[in-house]
Amino acid sequence: MTTKPYRHAIPADILALSHERDMLRRRGQYERADALKRQIEEAGYAIKDNPHGAHLIILPSIEVGGNVYRSSRQLPSMLDQPDTYLFSVNILAHNSFEQTQRCLTSVLRFAGNTNIEIVLVDNASQDELSIWAASLQYSEPRLHILRTSRPMGEAEARNIGLKQSQGRYILLLDNSVEVTGDIFTPLAQVLSDEHIGITGLHGLRTDDLRHFVESQQREVEVIDKLCMAFRRNLLKKVGFFDERYRFPYYMDVDFNFAVRNTDADIVVTTDLPITCYPLLQDEGLSAAERTRLTKRNFYRFLEKWGDRDDLLSEAK
Repeated sequence: MTTKPYRHAIPADILALSHERDMLRRRGQYERADALKRQIEEAGYAIKDNPHGAHLIILPSIEVGGNVYRSSRQLPSMLDQPDTYLFSVNILAHNSFEQTQRCLTSVLRFAGNTNIEIVLVDNASQDELSIWAASLQYSEPRLHILRTSRPMGEAEARNIGLKQSQGRYILLLDNSVEVTGDIFTPLAQVLSDEHIGITGLHGLRTDDLRHFVESQQREVEVIDKLCMAFRRNLLKKVGFFDERYRFPYYMDVDFNFAVRNTDADIVVTTDLPITCYPLLQDEGLSAAERTRLTKRNFYRFLEKWGDRDDLLSEAK
């Protein structure tokens, strides 16, 4: 079953504020224009200026527990709240019901007595996911659902899940994986070492910050986003994912290097009971567009970290 997205028009009062702001900018009254911009953004709209005037974009709203927040900026962060769970398992989904169902139910099946919460970010899916997840939530109090009204970029969507997490440890799972045993005990054991920043399933090594290869060694430069675990309080040091990564490639690499920049180690947790299935490709993107977006993210990564040879494992 597929549900149809709602279409919203921009209200007349918001359009009037935007027009007034355009007039103020033409007169050079930038301070007053900036105040109107903040007012428009707080109402849930982004502004892109061009020579012909402002272009308004409706920001995705977020529904959490019956409350609706007009934008991700308005979503409260739990980062300063005490730990309520041992693990916050973050799963992101967009039009991938069967994959997400398999992943999420496998986490519940093998959680055992571990004190976990599952933070499911439904990134404006138009399939059966929202109905299934809402039904499951009635009988499964460990499941918390965040649903966006419009698709967000990968990093921003991941960040709203991180903001709402309350576990001592964060476990990011790609919805393409299936848990086949206890993953929480070994991950918690590794993360009990304060020198370790990130651990997980797949490690990548590089000796030039330009070519990354999968590695079976314990210490690596990167743990990829298929299964990535870290202490929640690490976010106070390094911040959330860089939201310029709307397309996922290199988003996780960038985050790993932000963690490495705190002198923390990145290590693989061996023999985790996880089965990996092929990643679903966004059918709305051609192969050429995926290549273009990947290159753009690669250059974004290089701009930030391309000269930081001191962060390589061999240099530490």
